[in-house]
Amino acid sequence: MRRLRTLAAVTALVALPAAAFGQLGTGRVAGTIRDERGRPLKGATVVAANDVYFPRSFSAATDDKGRFSILGLRRAIYKVTIRAAGFETVTFDLPVVSGPRNPALDLKLVRSLEPAPPPLLANADAARLQTELDEAASLVAAGRIEAAIAAYGRIARSTPALTSVNLQLGYLYEVTGDRRSAIAAYEAALRTDPTSIRSREALARLNRP
Repeated sequence: MRRLRTLAAVTALVALPAAAFGQLGTGRVAGTIRDERGRPLKGATVVAANDVYFPRSFSAATDDKGRFSILGLRRAIYKVTIRAAGFETVTFDLPVVSGPRNPALDLKLVRSLEPAPPPLLANADAARLQTELDEAASLVAAGRIEAAIAAYGRIARSTPALTSVNLQLGYLYEVTGDRRSAIAAYEAALRTDPTSIRSREALARLNRP
């Protein structure tokens, strides 16, 4: 049987004028993740990544009502990836502007036909995790790199399945010139997501003679 194509209903995405990207400040993206019946999904991971600004990626986890919020995004087009155990992964490009004017997202995920792996965040406290991610991102924005490394390190130890956290750690270690720790962080990211192109590219660069 051929595998069904991934379906996702993404509502409330609107076209944004190019002039909006000329504004200063940071933006916030929030929304709700549901299953195909409209029921909220708890513990889904939402990652917004870009190749221009630092930090390169932001992560969030949905709470028991399926809600998530990502703060501190620069004006740019982000690649958003949403994962939930037993559901098809969804990826799309999202333009983000500064301020509160980004539309709320309401997404429905479709169940995967493949056997579901164990839930990555089954034991995670989504609200606590979101608070810790926000605090770590705030430290980066304030230029407190060592403190941010410590904060992301605590998250990585308590929730090792979040690939984006190890990617962030790898990048921060590169900023400080700690090549060995950067390699270890990227290798950890690759273990949790063997398809991670960013991890492979970073390791190839750092291991280059």
